Amino acid sequence: MKFGKIRIEDGNFIFAKRMLINYLPCKDILWAYMRREGAEGGMHKQFSTSSLVIITRRRKRYEFEMTDKEIRDCIQLLRVLNPELATGFPKGARIPLKSLPNTRDLGALIAKDGRHILPHRLLRSGCLYHISLQDEDTLLDEYHLSTVVDFRTRMEILQKPDSILEGVEYHEIPIVDEETLGITRSKGLLEMLLGFDQPIDEFMQKQYISFVRDDFSVKEYARFLDVLLHQEDGAVLWHCSMGKDRVGVGTALLLCALGIPRETIMEDYLRTNRYLEDDLQHMIRLLETKMIVDNETMDKIKALYRVKEEYLEAVFETIEQDYGSEEVFMRKALYLTPKAIEALRRKYLV
Repeated sequence: MKFGKIRIEDGNFIFAKRMLINYLPCKDILWAYMRREGAEGGMHKQFSTSSLVIITRRRKRYEFEMTDKEIRDCIQLLRVLNPELATGFPKGARIPLKSLPNTRDLGALIAKDGRHILPHRLLRSGCLYHISLQDEDTLLDEYHLSTVVDFRTRMEILQKPDSILEGVEYHEIPIVDEETLGITRSKGLLEMLLGFDQPIDEFMQKQYISFVRDDFSVKEYARFLDVLLHQEDGAVLWHCSMGKDRVGVGTALLLCALGIPRETIMEDYLRTNRYLEDDLQHMIRLLETKMIVDNETMDKIKALYRVKEEYLEAVFETIEQDYGSEEVFMRKALYLTPKAIEALRRKYLV
């Protein structure tokens, strides 16, 4: 079939370059997405063009100007010929799942060197307890999920076990030990809120600092990064209970290792507030039927569903205070040598 200046025949993506006809096997394409330049509308109509961008297994990038329909049809055919093809430009956005509000694809986030994270490989999430069958199919068929890393304690896992997906490998990597109190308490929500007697923001910052200062937590994050370093095919999904605190810090450390700018890391971290807003409002309405929700209690409820910039800033400040730089922390605390970091980047950046 012909799409603009390219055609697809016998499983090959065929195009002309420097007066030569090139035959690229469709199975050698890693990623395909639409790119737009310019804008339309408003008082001064501007010229707009659309292009199909493809990234190959050899990390070569090609761009072909086409109509939007040609691009959509081409990508659809490419996905048939190469089911493992990553498509779209998620840029860390939420995966539209029915039962998981805070599951995201880190694909298309851009590193300082201009490379992008390959979509459909790195997924952050809340727990997979009572995941719907439709969402299971999406993760397995579209994202080719092959590995799940659970950051929760053994007690949390027993209370809300992950749904077991066929063919997926599971790793239990608890970021805090079973004796640690706080956001991983086994108490019910009401009991926890009523018994909590310290400023919530101060408590949360201490929790975050402990993630990169406590020996147990740091070694568990090192185990997590080692799983990613040795991942072969398919996507890795890591989660805690809600995908905000332990996952937020773990994701930030991973993005640092991949060379993602601090501003982008913070943007990804703060997206949690948008994706968990509906859950927060539901919990507020539920608690209002059981108790008087004053301002202090409201702040505590919000802390369970929201993150703040100063929490993650406390992590970076602690790393710089204790180790001098992120690079030294990566090497000494997370056992990521420059060689290992480069291997991690080769695996997940294109």
